Formats: sequence, C-alpha cells, structure tokens
Amino acid sequence: MNLLFAEDDELLAQLFQLQAEILGYQVLWVANGDLAVQQALSYQFDLLLMDIQMPVMDGISAMQLLRQLGYDRPIIAMSAEEVPATGFDLVLKKPLQWPELQQQLAKFKAIPSIELELPTELKEAYLAHAKQLVQQLATLAEQQNWIDFMAIVHQLKGSAASFDLAPLGQLADQLQKEWKTIPAGQRTERATYFLEQCKACKLK
Repeated sequence: MNLLFAEDDELLAQLFQLQAEILGYQVLWVANGDLAVQQALSYQFDLLLMDIQMPVMDGISAMQLLRQLGYDRPIIAMSAEEVPATGFDLVLKKPLQWPELQQQLAKFKAIPSIELELPTELKEAYLAHAKQLVQQLATLAEQQNWIDFMAIVHQLKGSAASFDLAPLGQLADQLQKEWKTIPAGQRTERATYFLEQCKACKLK
C-alpha cells in the first residue's frame, strides 16, 4: 500500500515514514496541504494521512478541495484538536499511537501487527529539537508574543509523546486547554511556570 503523509513537523514525518516502511508501506512525505493536493491527484497513493494545521494550505482546506475535484480515495485526518469528520474517512488523535494506527490502517488493507521500537538517533534528534523549541518559548514569553508561543505549544502537544516524551506533551495539552481562561496579566507567570515544568521532562 502506498501512503501519502502530509505533515509539517519533519521529525514526526521521519518517525512515521521509518515505522510505516518497516510494516511494509511505501510512504511519500509532503510538508503542506498544497503539495498534498498535487500529489494526491496523481492517484499514485492508496491512502492520504493529513495533518490539520499546516502552512500554505491547512488539512481541512486540502481535503475539501480534493473532494470538490472528485477525489474518492481514503483521507485520514490527524490532529491534536477535535476535528469534524465530514469529508474525512477517519480522524486520528495526535500524538499518533502506533498500535491504534496499525489497527485503523488494517481496515483499509490487512498488515501484520509488529511492535516497533523508536530509533535512538531519531529520539535524540527530537530531544535536541524539543530543547530548541523550549528556548524559543522562553524568548517568546519575554516578548509576550503569545500567538507564536502557543503555536509551538500546540506543536509539542502533537508530537512529544511520539518520541517518548509524553509528560512534555501532557504539559503542553494542559496549558493549551487553560490558555484562553488565563487573564492577560497572568500569562507571563503561567508561561514561566510551564517552562520550569518542561525542563523537568528529560530535556536536560
């Protein structure tokens, strides 16, 4: 089975591609919804996995455009947030859990279940990436640039658990749920507390 994987997080895409190919899938990765539409319309892929928040064109807009153009192959949404299922064949919650993902993909084509290990090199690469993101968060908090700050928090929420950093993902999830209720004058204090918690999540 040929899979098209649309995801703007390069390390998450590398992890998916590595694990999917071990299971016998062929995978092409694209980094935004516009490229996903272009590649999907080549009809070389049996199934499209689509992240929702991507640059250039988001996943919902890409799916809607494909459906308008008559594309009838399976499209699976991937999101850390709740997503309407209309137009998608399936909605998967991020971070992706491989046992669940294998079970869901088996509905489209049977693939034997295999227990997969996270490659050390990829885990170390993500750890370094996460450290950089936390440093960026510290700078953005000082600038009170909350739009970019929360965009990175969302990214951590959707990817950290896939690289054995579930506590970091849980912290990001908790902050995202609370953020809209935090008064503007208390956001710097809450962001500082979040960053202190992050440093305890095996990031040293």
